[in-house]
Amino acid sequence: MSKDAIYTFAEISKGFDITEKLKLVLFTAGIKPNTYVILKINPEDLGEKYRFEQLLKENKIPFIASRQKGYEEITKVIKNEIRWEFKGIWIGYDLFKDEKSKKDFLRYKRLFAKKQFKKAALVAGKLYGYPTCCINKDLKEIPEYIKKHYTSYEYYKKIHDAERKYPFLFHQICSKECKATAKLNRLYSSTIKKFTPKLWKQYIKTDSFKSEIIVDKESDVLLKGKTIWPERDGHEYEVILRHPHNKKYYLYAYLTKHTYKRGTILKAEIKQKHNYADITVKKTIGILSHIMHERKMPLISRKY
Repeated sequence: MSKDAIYTFAEISKGFDITEKLKLVLFTAGIKPNTYVILKINPEDLGEKYRFEQLLKENKIPFIASRQKGYEEITKVIKNEIRWEFKGIWIGYDLFKDEKSKKDFLRYKRLFAKKQFKKAALVAGKLYGYPTCCINKDLKEIPEYIKKHYTSYEYYKKIHDAERKYPFLFHQICSKECKATAKLNRLYSSTIKKFTPKLWKQYIKTDSFKSEIIVDKESDVLLKGKTIWPERDGHEYEVILRHPHNKKYYLYAYLTKHTYKRGTILKAEIKQKHNYADITVKKTIGILSHIMHERKMPLISRKY
C-alpha cells in the first residue's frame, strides 16, 4: 500500500490540528520513528476515524488508540463569561514503526506508572528520536534546578525563543545553539515541504491582524505547592481573543515584563505563524472583574 494516501489524508483531514498533521507526515516519511497524534471527530466528519485506522492497517502500522474523550471549544465571550461548548470527541493514537517500538512504549508506560521518571524519560526520548543532549537537559530541569538557574522571565523566554527558532520540533531543546536540534529542524522542514508542500506553505504563512485580548491565568512552576518565584521579573500569561478571528477564539501564550491583573483587556497586534503568535500590546482598554469559564470538560491543549 502506498504511503501517498496518508500524506493526502494529513493534508485534507479536518480532525487533525496542523501540528498533528506535521507529526503524521514526519512519521509516515520515516523521519520520526514513532509519534503520538490527536484526532478530533465531530458530527460533520464521523468517517475520519474509520478512514484513518483503515490507512494504518493497510500500511501495517502498529498503533494504540486511546479511549474516546469529549472536547470543547470557546464559542462566545460575553462580558466576563468565556463560554465553551461540546464539539465532539478526540482519540489519541500512538503510532510505531514496528512491534519492538510498541513494546518499548509499553515499557515506558510501566516505568512511568512506577514513578521511575528518569528511566521512563530516557526510554521515551529514544523512542521519539530526541537528541541525547536535549533529553539529559530536560531531566535536569526539575523545579529546584529551574529556581536556581532562571528568573521567571529567563525561563519562559528560552521556551519562546526555541519555538521561534525551531518551529518544526516537538521537544524541549537543550539550548538555542544545539547542532542536533538545528539539523533535525532542517530535516523536518524539508521533509514536510517535499511530501506535503501545501501543508508546509500553510504552516509557514504569517496571519497578521488586530484584536482585543483578555488576560487569563498565568503560567507557573511549583515546588511543594508554592511558586518558585515569589518575586518575578516577567510573566507568561494565557490570553484569549475577545472577538473571534477566522471564526475561532484562539488562546495564546504571551510573555511580557509588564504585570497585568486577570481580566485585563488589551488592544494588540498579533502575528500568528507556525505554532505560536507574536503579540504587540498597543494599550490597555479596561478590566473584566471575576472572569468565569463556563464549561464542562478540561481543554486538551492550548491553541496557537
